[in-house]
Amino acid sequence: MHDPILERALSQVRTERTRDHRRRGGVVAVVGTTLAAAVLAGGVHLGRQSVPATRVLVASSADGIHMTTTVTPADGWVRLRAVVDGIPPGSRCQLVVTDTRGRRYVAGGWVAPGREDTTLTGAAVVPPTDLATISVVTTDNRTLITATAP
Repeated sequence: MHDPILERALSQVRTERTRDHRRRGGVVAVVGTTLAAAVLAGGVHLGRQSVPATRVLVASSADGIHMTTTVTPADGWVRLRAVVDGIPPGSRCQLVVTDTRGRRYVAGGWVAPGREDTTLTGAAVVPPTDLATISVVTTDNRTLITATAP
């Protein structure tokens, strides 16, 4: 047997339960979306603050070697473009990045063609804020020139 009063009461309970779930789901979605937007905006703000701008490091040695290096920061690493001149022809060289802890990273290498300019591009997995020096070092480990990051 069907009891119409009981059926109607159960129907009313189901309707109210569904409405409550939808309301809670909407509130949770709004709160979740707001939190996600806040975290994203904070991350973008921190990212802009933590990565320094492009820098140019210049160095000259008593031997007549000159180096101008453009350091472009990236997220956790740096891009380098070095213009070097005055290195004796045939010298086998490496562009070496040293971080603030003294760890060295080879960013590129070449054989010097003569005393004219050599342009070299490279990269090193060194956070931009940890960059200490950029050097030209021969493969027999002689440092020819070093530029110090400010």
